[in-house]
Amino acid sequence: MIEIMRDQHTNNIVDESFYQNNCVPRTIWITGLSASGKSTLGKCLKDELANLGISNVDLLDGENVRNRLSRKYGFSTDERNSLAGVIAKLAIESNRKGNVAIVCAISHVKKTREEIRQKLGSDFLEVYLKCSVDMCAARDYKGHYNKAFAGEYSNFVGVTEPYQVSDHPDLIIDTATNPVDRCVEILLNRSLQFLLKDKVK
Repeated sequence: MIEIMRDQHTNNIVDESFYQNNCVPRTIWITGLSASGKSTLGKCLKDELANLGISNVDLLDGENVRNRLSRKYGFSTDERNSLAGVIAKLAIESNRKGNVAIVCAISHVKKTREEIRQKLGSDFLEVYLKCSVDMCAARDYKGHYNKAFAGEYSNFVGVTEPYQVSDHPDLIIDTATNPVDRCVEILLNRSLQFLLKDKVK
């Protein structure tokens, strides 16, 4: 079950104002293979935070950001890294405005994520969605994996080159074995710990 915050002295359930007043503007970076569940969990997290009164949240979905930018980024590793850097800048800007940033991006190069962590420091939470290529391919209703397997894509993470898992992600969610509601529960609980100045139970 999702952990409900309680006042440590009265044991009363904390109301929405607690979350609003104690939320620190930070970045939650959800990373993993295509079709591992990043966009789904990112949107669910945004909705769950809103239900708790935390509405100052920017959802930066990698694909949507890519489509909004005036410069068109390709899918080579260098282009993907450049796009991740742009998304990181948007997240930092969002945090500076007092908003929580939820990023959903493949961002498959470990060094790139490490560099982003260095820029954001303690305001960065890396969430890795663990899901096999086969499972992601089975979920891929757009058919990208099949095209990659057929050699139609020159660069497709998980097929033409591996996803580089960080040595120590802040949170690992196995989206291959856990249902969506359980994944959301795990993500929300860890995110609240990360975003709140003071934690009471």
